Amino acid sequence: MKIRIILSLSLLFAIYLFGIFVSLDNVSRTTTGLNHLLNLHKVEELRSSLVQRVMRVNFDLYTYHTPYAAGLDRIVANVESLDHLARTCNSCHHAPETEADLDHIVFLVDDFKRALSFYITTSADQERVERLKAEASEIGEILLLQAEVMAQEASRGVERISAVAFADIERSKNLLYSLVFSSGLFGLLIAVHLTRSITRPIRELVTATRRIADGDLDYRMQENFREEFGELARRFNAMSASLKTSYTKLEAEIAERRQAELALRESEERYVLAARGANDGLWDWDLHNNSIYLSPRWKAMLGYQPEEIGEDPQEWFDLVHPEDRQGLEAKIGFHLENILPHIENEQRLRHRDGGWRWMLTRGVAVRDEQGRPYRLAGSQTDITERKRTEEQLVHDAFHDALTGLPNRALFANRVEHAIQTAQRRKGFLFAVLFLDLDRFKFINDSLGHFMGDQLLIAVGKRLGGYIRPSDTVARLGGDEFAVLLEDIHDADEAVAVARRIQKDLPEPIEIGGHEVFTSASIGIALSSRGYTRPDQMLRDADLAMYHAKARGKARFEIFDASMHDHTLEQLQLENDLRRAVERQEFCLFYQPVIDLARDRLVGFEALIRWAHPTRGLILPARFIPMAEDTALLPPIGRWVLREACRSLAKWRKISAPGSAPTVSVNLASCEFTPGLVEYIRELLAEFQLPAAGLRLEITERTIMGNPESAAALLDELKSLGLGLQIDDFGTGYSSLGYLPQFPIDTLKIDRSFVAGIDGNRENYEIVRTIIALATNLKMSVVGEGVETQAELDTLRELACGQVQGNVFYPPLEAQAAEALLFEHRDALARSS
Repeated sequence: MKIRIILSLSLLFAIYLFGIFVSLDNVSRTTTGLNHLLNLHKVEELRSSLVQRVMRVNFDLYTYHTPYAAGLDRIVANVESLDHLARTCNSCHHAPETEADLDHIVFLVDDFKRALSFYITTSADQERVERLKAEASEIGEILLLQAEVMAQEASRGVERISAVAFADIERSKNLLYSLVFSSGLFGLLIAVHLTRSITRPIRELVTATRRIADGDLDYRMQENFREEFGELARRFNAMSASLKTSYTKLEAEIAERRQAELALRESEERYVLAARGANDGLWDWDLHNNSIYLSPRWKAMLGYQPEEIGEDPQEWFDLVHPEDRQGLEAKIGFHLENILPHIENEQRLRHRDGGWRWMLTRGVAVRDEQGRPYRLAGSQTDITERKRTEEQLVHDAFHDALTGLPNRALFANRVEHAIQTAQRRKGFLFAVLFLDLDRFKFINDSLGHFMGDQLLIAVGKRLGGYIRPSDTVARLGGDEFAVLLEDIHDADEAVAVARRIQKDLPEPIEIGGHEVFTSASIGIALSSRGYTRPDQMLRDADLAMYHAKARGKARFEIFDASMHDHTLEQLQLENDLRRAVERQEFCLFYQPVIDLARDRLVGFEALIRWAHPTRGLILPARFIPMAEDTALLPPIGRWVLREACRSLAKWRKISAPGSAPTVSVNLASCEFTPGLVEYIRELLAEFQLPAAGLRLEITERTIMGNPESAAALLDELKSLGLGLQIDDFGTGYSSLGYLPQFPIDTLKIDRSFVAGIDGNRENYEIVRTIIALATNLKMSVVGEGVETQAELDTLRELACGQVQGNVFYPPLEAQAAEALLFEHRDALARSS
C-alpha cells in the first residue's frame, strides 16, 4: 500500500508539473503577443504624432509670412521632435515588416527635415523658395500617406495580433481550466482509489470484528486484498478460526460440565426418588462402625415395621435361609477381598409370616485411597415370582403341556442318567418301552381333537398306574408314549409290564359320554445291549414298536439286531425306489373282473408291480406306503394312469365292436386333487378313449377326509363320463350318510369281508348288507379277493354282480391279459 500511495502521489505531482510547464509556455507566448501588440500601439501613437506634427509643420509651412505664421522656430522644433519620435519608435522591437516601414519613415523624416532645412535656409528667388516649399510639403504628404498606409497595416496587424492574442489567451485559459479540472479529477480519482484501497479493507475489518463480537465465529474476511491488507485479512481469518476452535472447545467443556452437573443432579434426584418409591429395598453398611442401614422398603418386603429390625448386620444374616447363608457371606467376603467386582446373590429370607421369600441382593464396596473398603451399599429385590415363573418354565420345558408327563427332552435326560448309572454299577439293568396307540387317528378324526386330547390324558394317567415311583412315563408327541423302567432284574420284568399294559389299556375309557377303546403297540429296548446314548435306545424301541404294529398291532416286540437290519433294508429300498421313479422300473398287471350273471370277462383292475433289478417283482404293499411317505406316490400314480390308458387304447383296437373292456385304476388320497380332472382329460384326448372305459377306484378314507370338496371333485370326474368306484368299502370311515350324495357307480367289497364268508356269519351279514345297500342305491357291486369256490358260491347266492380273484384269474401281465381278451372276444361279442 505504501508503494501504491507513493506512485499515486508521484503521478499526481508529475501532472501538476506538466500543467505548470504548459501554463508557463502559454504565458510566455501570450506575453510575446501582447508585447507585439503594445509595439503596434506605439507605432499607432507614432503615426498619430507624426501625422499631427507633419500636419502642423505643413500648416506652419503654408502659413509662413502670414498673420497666422508661428515662426520658423516652431517648425524646426516640430521637425526635430518628429525625427526624435521616429527614431524612438524605431528603437523598439517590431516585426521585420514593421521595422522596414519604420526605417522608411525615418528615412522620409530625414528627407523632410533636409527639405525644410533647405527651405528655411535658402534665400534664393521666390520661385526657388516656393519650389523648396513644395518639395518639403510633398515629402510631408508622402509622410502622411506613408503614415496612413502604416496606420492601415498597423490596424490590420492589431486586429490580427489581437485575434491571435485573444485566441491564445482563450486557449491558455481553457488549457489552464482543463489542466486544473483534469488535475483535480485525477487527484480526486487518486484520492477515491486510495480511500477505497484503505477504507474498504478497514470497513471489512470493522464488519468482521463486529460479526465476531456478535458471536459469528464462522465469518471470514475476503483475502483478495493485496499486500498489507491481504496479509491482515489472512491473519484475521486465522485468528477467527483459532477463536472458533477455542470457543468450540470452551463450549464443549461448558456443555460437558453442565451435563455432568445435570447428570449429578438427576442422579441425586434419582437416588432420592429410588430411595423413596423404588420397589427395591436399599441397604448401607458402615464397615468401620459395623452398623447397617436398612431402608423401610427393605424391611417392608419381609413384612416388618421399620423399628422391628435394628442396625446390627447380624439381624440381616439371621433372616437368611440356613442353606443360603454361607453362599451370601462367601460372596460378600470375596468382594471385600477384591476377588469379585461386585456382590450379586440370590437367597431366601424368612418373612414375618414364617414363609420364605426369594431375594436378589446386589452391592458394591466403597474403598479409600489405599483400596481398603470402608462401606458397602446395595439393593434388595424380591424375585419370588420370578423364581416361581422360572420353575414353571423349567417344568414346562421338560413336561408335556397336555398330560403333564415328562416330555421327550426330560425322558432322554433320565435315560442318559440311567445309562451313566449302568456304566458305574455292574449289573444295573433298565428298559425303555415305546408305545404307539392303535387307530388313534381314527378316534381323533371321528370324535374330534378335544376327545382325542382327553383320551391322551386318560392314557397317560392309566400308564402311570402300571409303574413304580422310580420309573418314568413320558409323552413323546402325538399318540406316542414311553416308559423307563429302572433297576430291573431281567427282561421278564419289562415284558411283564408290557403284558399288563396290553391287558388293561383296552379297557373302555369314559370320555364325554362316550366309551372309547384303544390299544397300544409296544417296542422294548433293553440296556443289556450296551447303549451309550439315549437316542440310540429310543430309536431301537421305536423300531421294535413298528415291528409290533406291522405284525398286527396291540402287541409288543423286543428289539433285536434283525430289526435294525430290516430298517437298513427299508432305507436301501427307499433309495432304490427313488431311482425306480427316475428310471420307470414299474410295470402293470391286470386282474380280470368277471360278471357272475353271465360268466364273462367285463374288465380289468390295473395293479402296479415294481420290477426291481436285483430283487425281482415287488408287490405294492411293500413299496406303496413307502412311496406315500416320501412323496413319490403322485408321479407313480400318474404313470399308472397313463399306462392303463395306453393298454386300454390297444385293447379297444383288438376287441369286438361294443365289447371293449373297462380298466379300473386305484387312486391314492394324494392324487385326489383338482389337477386330476385336467390330467385325465388330456389322457383321454391323447389316446382317443371314451371316458366310460376308464374307472377310478377311491377309498372311503380319501372321500371322507373332506366330504364337501370330495363331492365337488367327484362331480367333475363324473361329468367327464368316468366310472367311479369305492374301493375296500366297509373298512374305512362310516360314509353311509354321505354315500347317496356321491356320484358313485360301484362298491367294491374288501377281501377281508369276502375271506371265509362261507363259514363266518359276521362277514356274511356285512357282505349281504353292502349288496343290499348298493342295490337300493342302484349301484353295482364287485367282490374282491375271491379265492375259493365256496366263497364264490356264497357271493352268487347273495347276488353279487361282479367278482375278481384267484378263483378265476390271478393278476396277469399285459400280454397275458391281451391273450385272455382274444379268448373271450367272441363271447363278449355275442353277449353284447
